[in-house]
Amino acid sequence: MKLYIKSSDCISAQATFESGLPAELSPAENGRLSCLKPEYKKYISPKLLRRMSPIIRNGVSGSLSALGKAKIDVPDAIIIGTALGCLKDTASFLTQLIEENEELPNPTHFIQSTHNTIAGQLALLLKCTNYNFTFSQMHNSFECALLDAQLMLLDKQANNVLVGGVDELPDVSYELTKDLECYKNATLGEGGGFFVLSPEESKVEFKGVRIINADTCNIIDELKHFNLRIEDIDAVIGGDVEENDRAYSAFQQAFNDKPYAWYKPFIGEFGTASSVALWIAAKAIEEQSIPQCWLKHGKDTNRYNNVLVYSNVGGEQSIMVLSKN
Repeated sequence: MKLYIKSSDCISAQATFESGLPAELSPAENGRLSCLKPEYKKYISPKLLRRMSPIIRNGVSGSLSALGKAKIDVPDAIIIGTALGCLKDTASFLTQLIEENEELPNPTHFIQSTHNTIAGQLALLLKCTNYNFTFSQMHNSFECALLDAQLMLLDKQANNVLVGGVDELPDVSYELTKDLECYKNATLGEGGGFFVLSPEESKVEFKGVRIINADTCNIIDELKHFNLRIEDIDAVIGGDVEENDRAYSAFQQAFNDKPYAWYKPFIGEFGTASSVALWIAAKAIEEQSIPQCWLKHGKDTNRYNNVLVYSNVGGEQSIMVLSKN
């Protein structure tokens, strides 16, 4: 059975929401990249909006936009990937706990600090009582969500599955991450990508996702799982954080003559950044173009039949492939 991306959307530090691939990119400010805020009131009532942290607002808005484009009121499943969850609410709860000597803390921040809050809010808003799951597997969180959706669709347990990957970067998290040097040489960011997967035919075929549990990546062997060869790949979306990123150097060499796009210098490094990369790949196929500002090397060929997304963060590797239908 073939699977397709019926619709998608992306919230990031660039003008990606309800749009195509931007032809101009904004630089980072003070070493970080924060999301451009969409018009939340278009998707969320002001009454609910006041009680939502940024990650919940972004997760709900991005998901509802993707569902709207697919003309789906209630999906058969909601699957969200998030590496660190609702950090702002977690920090607020812990701060209040300390300041008030562990006496009578406000339970709201605790309730909204759990990783599954985004998927739960979507279920409540959509009155969706179907399968609802959240994956938190660090840098493979989004890939695990995709894999779960893929298995559900192939087993014919669902027909339309909403899949998303989202993380946030509040001030307290940014300061701690920088102090601990968790991401050396990387610009920190936030955002997410949201997709509706279905066996119903559309422009972009989802060939699948591979999570690589090994120290190295043999791209020739990995592509065999997709019935593809290196020469079949028309473009690569890589997660490089700097010009000479060692984690990607060997991988790039296998695709020397292919357009190679990178995205983390423009949207930042965060746990589910690969969800944005998949959105870029989907748009490249839909628009048959990749603006030059996204390309690390190579030129836009205006011919993209197979696009590969590769992520490697501290040895946590994954490959996703999309094809033109």
